[in-house]
Amino acid sequence: MNIPDDLFANWQHAFDRLGIQPTQVEYLARYCSRLWAHNQEINLVSRKMDPETLLTDHLLDSLIGLPYFPGVRRVADLGSGGGFPSIPLAICRPDVAFLLYEKSPLKRRFLDGLRDLAPNTATRGILSEQEPLEEVDLVMARGFKSIKQILNLSTAHRRKGGRFWLYKGRRARIDEELAEVGDRLEASIQVLQSYGKAEERHLVIF
Repeated sequence: MNIPDDLFANWQHAFDRLGIQPTQVEYLARYCSRLWAHNQEINLVSRKMDPETLLTDHLLDSLIGLPYFPGVRRVADLGSGGGFPSIPLAICRPDVAFLLYEKSPLKRRFLDGLRDLAPNTATRGILSEQEPLEEVDLVMARGFKSIKQILNLSTAHRRKGGRFWLYKGRRARIDEELAEVGDRLEASIQVLQSYGKAEERHLVIF
């Protein structure tokens, strides 16, 4: 199964609502085509999904936070996987540098091959005490770990008052994760419109 030629045209209203330019939509389509072509070999996303689910539940789901993206210059994306949300955001925000942290060498090689679409990206390996997070203005993650685990992986960033921008699902689960942190974490929770199957989508910002 290939991505239908008219799929992106059918969802043009969503791209327009998000303020995404025609050239950027073209690059987003090329990114999805490459991801789809490499997925059987690398397992970048679920092999059971259809192309429209890829667009709604992954691509558009990564872009729904775009109107709230802060004015920053350097961003770390933790657990980039096949590139969501960092590659779509990097295509739409060429003025921002994105560091993509991904432990899989195969996935990093795939992400490195997207530089012609998103030249403002660079890949990094797994975070550890020996390889700590580089200095950035913003840490973001989507479908990665709990809030507490993300904070533990980026302690220096938090201590200096760095920003966090986390894609999350159900509000009830977010409240549980915030309670797990164990201190008074002042977070702003932004409700997002979902284009995919998820009933609830939020941005957790602090």
